[in-house]
Amino acid sequence: MSKKNRHIGVLTVILILFGAYLFLTRERGTELSDGNSRELSVLNSLIEKRLFFRDSLRHEMDSVMLQLHKHTDYDNAFRYAVNRRMLRKAQMFSYDYASQFSRKLRILSDIIGDGNLKAESRILSSFSLAQACLFVEALDMLGSVDLEFPGVNDSIQGLYYFYYGITYQRLAVYVGDSVNAKRYNSLGIDMFTKSLDYVADEGVKNFIQGRIYGRRQQYDVAQRYFQEALKYISPDDNVLYTLANASLGKCFKHQGKHEQATRYYIEATKNDILNAQNSSIAIIDLTEHLFRQYHQTVSAGKYANIAIENGEFYGMRSQITHVDRIIPDISKERSRHNAILTFFLVIIVFLFLLYILFVLFRYEKNRMLLKNYHEMIEKANSENSRLHAENERLSRTSMLLRDSNKLKDQYLGKLLESNGELSNMFEEFAVKVDQKLKKSQYEQVQKAISELQKSFSRKEKLDRFDELMVSMFPTFITDFNALLQPECRKQDGGPLLTPSMRIFALIRLGIKDNQQIAKVLNLSYNTVLNYRVRTRGSSINPEQFEQDIMSIGQQETA
Repeated sequence: MSKKNRHIGVLTVILILFGAYLFLTRERGTELSDGNSRELSVLNSLIEKRLFFRDSLRHEMDSVMLQLHKHTDYDNAFRYAVNRRMLRKAQMFSYDYASQFSRKLRILSDIIGDGNLKAESRILSSFSLAQACLFVEALDMLGSVDLEFPGVNDSIQGLYYFYYGITYQRLAVYVGDSVNAKRYNSLGIDMFTKSLDYVADEGVKNFIQGRIYGRRQQYDVAQRYFQEALKYISPDDNVLYTLANASLGKCFKHQGKHEQATRYYIEATKNDILNAQNSSIAIIDLTEHLFRQYHQTVSAGKYANIAIENGEFYGMRSQITHVDRIIPDISKERSRHNAILTFFLVIIVFLFLLYILFVLFRYEKNRMLLKNYHEMIEKANSENSRLHAENERLSRTSMLLRDSNKLKDQYLGKLLESNGELSNMFEEFAVKVDQKLKKSQYEQVQKAISELQKSFSRKEKLDRFDELMVSMFPTFITDFNALLQPECRKQDGGPLLTPSMRIFALIRLGIKDNQQIAKVLNLSYNTVLNYRVRTRGSSINPEQFEQDIMSIGQQETA
């Protein structure tokens, strides 16, 4: 099996295991729609800010209580209105705050002596008690309302029966046993039915009708009433808006319309978060719905914890108890996921370790093969090293002479011409010396040798190099000077090329190695290095200096 096929096989096994994991841990419900997924993202961002909303409302309530305490000149009617407004905000926020505002509301109504205000203050106080699952106290509070008091208007009577219905229906959910739940639910429906004779607000009337039909499990009819109610109920009416959305979500859930149910559960929960309401009714419904229908254990677990936190903050024992019935199922499902994930991770790690061992074995085997191979070719490499070094030298020389074909031809021609002259000169010198030695003319031989030494003096050698360079690059001196600062340029007089010019002339010919340049010009290595550094430093553009040198005469040699 080839290496490529082995890798493909291992990858295939891992993908199969991963697919099996996804199959075993797949969500048994349907997938959330894109719209509801986006709404959940918005809700999650609001949940991150819930403590800010809670602190803001708490600060507002503390400020209002401080202002009412500080300003003794406020009249009782104004104080009653302010406490009523704050009680509406506190009813599903905190039992402590709600009880403070409701108590002040009752005291103020007794001081004012208005029967409608007395009835209203006690009706509103009953909701806070029912919200905290103090149903006996809530029913006693409602029982203390005197509807026979002269002047009690229809709206107060409608409010009275409405909150009576809410209290009984909350009690039906709280008791848990079917007999009492049925009885309290029936009493709640009766109270809601009576309230319809007095309620004028369309939003409240449709909400009541929805609650009545919902408790009778006629969810399609209840759905229409709740949808109609939401046309009139403002989000500012925190309690009623949340209850209407959560109730509509339940209607859709019981009809199997889970996407619509999810949308209204999310809307109700968002409204609670934005207004710092800790009722947990909406978020508990959303938690259970996401878990039962969509199997979203992570989101459900997070929302369940928030519902418990809200319940503890307010003091709603029934809500905490209801969440406690969901959490074991969520924990069980998450444990199942974790067990499956652990199993597959162990298998994958085991396979991965086996694969690593296999790779190490193959690596060691290949290493030994490579070692044997290197030992076999080492002898051949040593035999060919000399030829290889020579080929490298020739390759470097070829690269250095790659300016253009014409430049190489000129350089070679000049070199051959110079070598020919030297060859002829040495032949003539050899003939003359041989003749003179035969004639024992030793003084003449010594004179001939001196003339030859003079002919090959260093100066003449450099002069010949200068002439050769200028013949190949007629503008070399001008172009070279143009690259230097004005004060560093060659002045007229003296040799044709300066030492630094000769060094860079060789570089222009492709000989860039300092050692080679030193040999050609009969200079030391350090002298060549110093000239190169110093000349580059005196140029106009030091970074590009040697590149500019290589471009001298390109048009001529092209």
